Amino acid sequence: MLKRKWTKWKQKKSGAKISDILFIVFVILLLIPSTRIEVMGFVNRVKAKIIQPGIKKEADRIKLSASDYNWSLMSLENGNTNFNEFKGKVVFLNFWATWCPPCVGELPEIQKLYNKYKNNDSIVFCLVSNESPTVINSFVQKRNYSLPVFIPYQKTPAVFSSRSIPISFLISKNGEIVIKEKGAVNWSGSRMEKIINKLLNE
Repeated sequence: MLKRKWTKWKQKKSGAKISDILFIVFVILLLIPSTRIEVMGFVNRVKAKIIQPGIKKEADRIKLSASDYNWSLMSLENGNTNFNEFKGKVVFLNFWATWCPPCVGELPEIQKLYNKYKNNDSIVFCLVSNESPTVINSFVQKRNYSLPVFIPYQKTPAVFSSRSIPISFLISKNGEIVIKEKGAVNWSGSRMEKIINKLLNE
């Protein structure tokens, strides 16, 4: 039986053979723990370049309360902080983890977006992870990311809670959730820039 299959496979065109080989290599890489995250991260990186973030209609936007802003965090760069310090600014909030392929896939796009606005004091980037500082620092240094990462000191406010990651929020200066997206998205596209620029000018 195997001999028959081998003979049949040898009769395939070279393009079909290459596709078969690539598929087998892909499956093998997925089975190896050390390469699984990288492979799935690449797949999600491709996805993140295609899917655009969706903006909520004004009537559907949730406005953060004072208690939603009262959220203690630890910045890996600057120590203790409170989400309340970001009130009155545009906030890009993202929940992620180093073991999450969609998170890994969209981080390059978030880094590009951050690079465009990092010198603007009217917008804050807040990437939240529950992992240890050692794990996070090792991950971001290996990939040369300069994203502001925070670790929560207390339970995440219900308005931001989710059973899956990544999940991202874009919050206006007056505290309205303008964007809420689950999964890998193209954060560095021109559409996102237009949305942010409009919010910055409000």
